[in-house]
Amino acid sequence: MRLAFELSGESKSIPRAEVLAIFRGVVVREVERVLVMDVEIYDQTLGNRLAMTHTVIEVKNVCEQRLASIYQAAQSIELPRVSVAVRAKRIGHGLRSVDVEATIGKALAERGYEIDLAHPQLLVRALLSEDVCIIGKTLTMIDRSRFESRRPRLRPYFYPGVLLPRIARAAVNLTGINPNALLFDPFCGTGGLLLEAGLIGATVVGSDIDSRMVFGTKMNLDYYDVESALLVQDAQRLALRDECVDAVTTDLPYGRSVSIRARSLNQLTVTALDEILRVLKCGARAVLIAHNPIEREISDAGFTIEERHAQYVHKSLTREIVVVRK
Repeated sequence: MRLAFELSGESKSIPRAEVLAIFRGVVVREVERVLVMDVEIYDQTLGNRLAMTHTVIEVKNVCEQRLASIYQAAQSIELPRVSVAVRAKRIGHGLRSVDVEATIGKALAERGYEIDLAHPQLLVRALLSEDVCIIGKTLTMIDRSRFESRRPRLRPYFYPGVLLPRIARAAVNLTGINPNALLFDPFCGTGGLLLEAGLIGATVVGSDIDSRMVFGTKMNLDYYDVESALLVQDAQRLALRDECVDAVTTDLPYGRSVSIRARSLNQLTVTALDEILRVLKCGARAVLIAHNPIEREISDAGFTIEERHAQYVHKSLTREIVVVRK
């Protein structure tokens, strides 16, 4: 089964990495903001997990980005005999979306398909990227408004500087965690990462040295009916046994306010990384979010760095998201 993922433009690398972390398949083509993969089956649940993808389509045909070629391609695709509507998305320069929609709609109507723009039973989507047009049947349209509804300021407990839900969800997905597996966040703050992990069905455990943050995390998780186990503890001395968690994702502390909890911020980071390595299962992934380069500390702790991503926040802050494996 061939799928095309229409990726978000929020980051150059994170959307692609998020898809590859949770879908098992073979990449067959890549154009600007579109990733095409062959998979054995499509799991709708996995598609709904994605935070940095707009749509997932089952590819029916790929052609040159010319109206004549698009018309011919639409003449040959096979779809269920239900009412359809056509939507096209132009990525970068190319044909006008409205012209492509009209061309595909005309080809399908001539073949006897019922065109229903108001209440279609099937949505045909055309992705126009670089010099190609990818035509397919829409499988999933990601409802990005659900992330906006969980913005930090809308939660019961708010603290400035925390991750936005889309970034938190992507960070969780980058671990590749399966539902019911155990995800741990040793610097849980107000619980944004735990919230996104819990909403996809993971078992979540979090901790923080600040009891106010743990209380705030509980308020937020309870508000969204996410069950959790929460601890007030120092990330340098975790009350967890060796190799007991399936994944770790955490936003490492930064700034003057946290450095006083240890001899230095660097010492806190180094010791916490040792503890994360200890509690993580062999072969499992951790996603570490930092505000300064920490590759040397990660390597010294004994992790293997698999990926590095930059997430722009504002002109004076770019987060580094590092995917590591034990």
